[in-house]
Amino acid sequence: MRICDFCTAAKIILDFVAVGKSISQLDFMYDLFKDFIESDEGLDFDFDNGLVCRWLNGTAKISSRLTSYYSANGNIEAMAIDIEQNILPLLYDKFMAAEELYHILMNDTTVSANLKSELTENYPCNNDIDLSNFISRVLLFTMSRTFIKHDVKTKELLSTGALSPIVKDYIYDIVPKPCRHFCGRETDLENIHELLKENDKIFLTGVAGIGKSELAKMYAEKYKKEYTNILYLRYGGNLKQMIADCDFADDTETDADSRFERHSRFLKSLKEDTLIIIDNFDIVPTPESGFDDIMQYRCKILFTTRCRFSEYTEFEALEMPQSTLVGLAGKFYDKTEQKIEIVTQIINEVHRHTLSAELAARLLACGILKPKKLLAELKKLKSILQSEDKINIVKDGRNRKATYYEHIHRLMYIAGLDGECGEILKCMTFVPDEGIDPRLFARWLNLKNLNSLNRLIEYGTIKRNELHKITLHPLIREITLDDKKPSISNCEIFIAGIHNLCLMHGADLPYHNTMFKVIENIILLAEKDDTDKYKIFIKDAFAYMEKYAYQSGMKLIIAELETMAHNNDDRALLFDYKSAYEHICNQNISAALEYELQAVNLCDENTNPHLAANICANMGGLYHATGDMLNAKIYMEKAYYILTENNLQYTADSIAQICNYANLAANLSEPEKAIMALKKCTEYTEENSGIYAELLWNTGIIYLQMDDKANAVPYLKRALNIYAEIYEDEPELTQRKISELQDAVSAYGINTQNLISEN
Repeated sequence: MRICDFCTAAKIILDFVAVGKSISQLDFMYDLFKDFIESDEGLDFDFDNGLVCRWLNGTAKISSRLTSYYSANGNIEAMAIDIEQNILPLLYDKFMAAEELYHILMNDTTVSANLKSELTENYPCNNDIDLSNFISRVLLFTMSRTFIKHDVKTKELLSTGALSPIVKDYIYDIVPKPCRHFCGRETDLENIHELLKENDKIFLTGVAGIGKSELAKMYAEKYKKEYTNILYLRYGGNLKQMIADCDFADDTETDADSRFERHSRFLKSLKEDTLIIIDNFDIVPTPESGFDDIMQYRCKILFTTRCRFSEYTEFEALEMPQSTLVGLAGKFYDKTEQKIEIVTQIINEVHRHTLSAELAARLLACGILKPKKLLAELKKLKSILQSEDKINIVKDGRNRKATYYEHIHRLMYIAGLDGECGEILKCMTFVPDEGIDPRLFARWLNLKNLNSLNRLIEYGTIKRNELHKITLHPLIREITLDDKKPSISNCEIFIAGIHNLCLMHGADLPYHNTMFKVIENIILLAEKDDTDKYKIFIKDAFAYMEKYAYQSGMKLIIAELETMAHNNDDRALLFDYKSAYEHICNQNISAALEYELQAVNLCDENTNPHLAANICANMGGLYHATGDMLNAKIYMEKAYYILTENNLQYTADSIAQICNYANLAANLSEPEKAIMALKKCTEYTEENSGIYAELLWNTGIIYLQMDDKANAVPYLKRALNIYAEIYEDEPELTQRKISELQDAVSAYGINTQNLISEN
């Protein structure tokens, strides 16, 4: 029997989308829940690709934030309006889609007759209003009902036959559609297809901005029926990290190396009927980068790159014909046909470079300059550039043409990108290639509205990608870095917006991965013209990354601090961070102890009591983990003494220290001290945060150890309720957390599932 749940209902609707109006899963979610996304409640909500896939294949319950929003008075009507305006026009037979929804609901024996009657009040439907009301009611019901996880078999997927298994329900990946303005390159598509028939690995090369990525996306769109699977991966500077970050249905490891090994082992099993696109592979690989591993995959791989790989099969994307680019200009500038002679001259002036031609057409459409004036401005470059600049140059292994680079720079200058627009572009250089939610970016930069951001999108300097996020073209990023020279001081507002979030140690942010990648780019790209602020920023960022075991960021910050550790406090903190990395990321507690001991010997409790308390507590925690209770007690009591004797304000670090001290006190038969310390900590902790739940849970455990079940249960229930909310959108993490907690209380005859059901 098929159950009428969200997964089933959404699949019915998507199955009726017309071929010519095909829509991605993410676009479907954005159109369906548009009212929520544009509301204040949806400000920090992130439609993660993998999460959307889990909702639509029934392996995860849809977010309670969505359910709560549409359950509120009046908001179900908002969903109905979005369905009427955004979803129904996509369907080739909307009445048949409603009929299938009706039948799946009526045949579900787990739904009561009264509820069926209530949900079908608008059925049969006579018009679009009835249809949207009926569909919205059914969808909200499916979102609200008890979730039953669908079974997705993963253990049988390793490819052993002649063909690869279908992996769309195992690897949560969306192949982006080419931009709607794509035109030309039919011959290129055919040539790439012929090359892939004869070769497993193809490097699609060409200068920046010529259209390699869009060509690869169009290839995937045109030939998708010839492949069992097409996977799209965006290269971000580290091949191993790219493979580790692939979203697999059965991911449980937090260690990136372990994920890479398992993911790579599976990808190696895929056959030639699978295509992997690796976009923006703009670096010469080193032996340790994972390149050799990937080149051993049996499946087809299409790289897009500015680098030259002459030892492998290459296909170079060249300038498109003039007539094609005139057609492209016409998609932006509606007077192209009337001004075709001047538009043609502009296209030739930018040497038929695709991105330059598009930006020029967008500027004409915005009315910033008339065609003759724009042409005159571009011709001024002739006095700067020599004819030899038209040849390819290679910088850091990347292929580009100096003329293209200067033309883009000139077009950006003509657009007058100063003031707020200039500030936006400068900070956008830190955004990773996968993009960022525009409202989140605006909040970090403290923008009053999105007007300037939307203007830059209209100009084409910022683009919206297939994930509804904003990003910079790599070439525009390079030019902005050269021109605006972002630094710690001139990006102060943006960096402060992120820094404030790093101080919220107990908060679980849905966009923490994006934030960490932005921080990594700040470290790599920003000029360090205010070292004091910079050091404070990366120190607080490390503490937040530690919470999520974000290895690449932790390693990068350690490398930075090694160049900046000029006094004992800095060196002590550096050893403390190295200890944390060894303990959390490498599970090497002996190495962690060695580093922490060096940190203890360097710090002075009289000059920096907070740091001394933190390092002593960490030392005690490591000894506690090894079972050395005597040394654990010595260092933890010393940390607690430093905190209390100096009357220091509680911070996230000191709260963690006292929590660890309480656990030790309980283990050493001093439960009253432990409970007193934990309760004191809750006064300084944000309610409903992860740390707050941890404090409550530890208090409950200690009461159990005292054989005081009556006091223990309320604390345990409250903690479980908070954990359930925190991990609501990550069912695997929820179950893992509950299993960990169950192990802690099973000896006392308590079942965590019963505690959750009692909530």
